[in-house]
Parts: sequence; C-alpha cells; structure tokens
Amino acid sequence: MHQLQVNPDGSERLEYTVEGMPVRISTDRLRIFQDFSAACHWHDDFEMLAAMDGEMDYFVNSRRIHLKKGDGIFVNARRLHYGYSETKQDCTYRFVLFHPDLLGTSSAVQGMISSLSADEQADFWHLDASSEEMLIFHSLYAAAEAGDALLVLSNCAGLLDMLRRILSEKPAGENGTDWQLLRRMTEYIQAHYAEKVSLEQIASAGAVCRSRCCALFRARLDTTPVEYLTRYRLYKACECLRDGMNVTEAALACGFNGSSYFAEVFKRTWNLTPKDYQKNIIGRDTA
Repeated sequence: MHQLQVNPDGSERLEYTVEGMPVRISTDRLRIFQDFSAACHWHDDFEMLAAMDGEMDYFVNSRRIHLKKGDGIFVNARRLHYGYSETKQDCTYRFVLFHPDLLGTSSAVQGMISSLSADEQADFWHLDASSEEMLIFHSLYAAAEAGDALLVLSNCAGLLDMLRRILSEKPAGENGTDWQLLRRMTEYIQAHYAEKVSLEQIASAGAVCRSRCCALFRARLDTTPVEYLTRYRLYKACECLRDGMNVTEAALACGFNGSSYFAEVFKRTWNLTPKDYQKNIIGRDTA
C-alpha cells in the first residue's frame, strides 16, 4: 500500500535514490499535478531545485518566488513549501534533496547546520542560473544520477562551502511562533492523513484552540485546516493513482471514507473523476 512515511517528528521520511546515502533526486513536470501545484509540505532535508524548461513559481513560508528557466532555489530545512504555476503552464524541473547528515556528523558541521536551519534564519535563497551555487547543484545531481557515491561525497565540500557563504550573509528570516505552531499542526496532518482526523486534533497538535488554529492557517497558508487536510489527501491520492492503484485502493490509503466520497471530492475540486485523471496522466506520460 502506498502511504507517506514520516519521521517521529511528523516530517516526511523520503525515499532516497542513492544507495546508502541520504540523497534524493528527480526530474518532474508540473503537469503531473492536476492543478499544476504540488502539495504544501515540509521535511528535515535541504532542497535545491532548478527550472530546466519553462518557468515556475515557488511558495516558502508564505513567500512566493518566480523562477525563470535555469534559475534555482535553495529551500531551508523544516520550511513549508511547494512548487506551482500561477498561470497553469507546464515546467520541467529537477531537484536534489539531501539530509544534513550527508555533510558529516562532527560537532562542528552539525553546529553550522543547526545555525543555518534555525527558525530565525532565512527560509530560502534564490539562485541565479549562472551562480556558483547552481554549478554545485548540477554537479551533485549528475553524481547522484550516476549512482556514484564517491562522486556524491566529493561534492560535499562544495555544499559545505555554499552553506557557509549562505550563513555568513545572515539574512533576516520570517519565522516565529506562528510558523512553529503551523509546523506542528501540519506535521500532524502529514503523519495521520490516512486516518480519521478532526479539527480538534489538528489544533491540539499545535496546543492552540480551534479558532486560533483556523486563523493561523488562513493568515499564513490562505486556507482552513480542514481544506488543507482534504487537499493534502487528494495530492497523496493522485500519487497513488499515478503509481497504478485503483480508485478504491487510493481512497482508502489516503483517509477517504470510501471510493464514492473520494470521487465526489475529486470531481468537485478538479472537475474530473479519479479514473479520468489516471487516464490523462498515463496518456501525458507516454506522449
């Protein structure tokens, strides 16, 4: 059964693509998402992404950044983020996610990483296509794509130097109590979306009342907690459908109370059925 794995803190536990190393790479297209928008999520890994063909937008902790072809973004760890297209246009993009442990477990390295990913630090850095950071990104991607662990490790020195430069800039972050609370509440959703989840449980995860919970989601994510949960379930169900699950299996794996209700919510949200979505994606991917 396809279901998102989570760490004890509720963050996404990623399936890494380099054997024995906490690195994940992929090349994807925005059009695999029904509304040209990925799910809003967070994880403990750093993320680097580049727009390879076309343009795209990126959301990080309520900030919105436009990426032109060739541009990239470095997303700090434990930030809510997702890629999308405001104009519903396709974009081919590639990304590298790597856990801080890739860079070393010494106290000096871990201390620098902890300083970088602290809440008061910046949420992201916009990377120009011709920047040294983008050269590091493409080199790391090529090493990971080749499955060459030694070559991946050889890129770690460049990554550490990049992080040192980023940290030395000390840009002002926009994090605070609101984002800490939202991270706790969204981590509960990421960990339990396949189960029955109530508004009370979401609010309790953030140790706030229901009205405060709703106000935070509306102010920072422009949605309600229940809408966020439903949309997150739909995105995960789409992953299941793309992986070949049938409608009933996808519905039950993602917290919907039966295939009929799942199909109803899917149709109401995106104006097509799950089966039609599955057919369209298969047709798109094989075109």
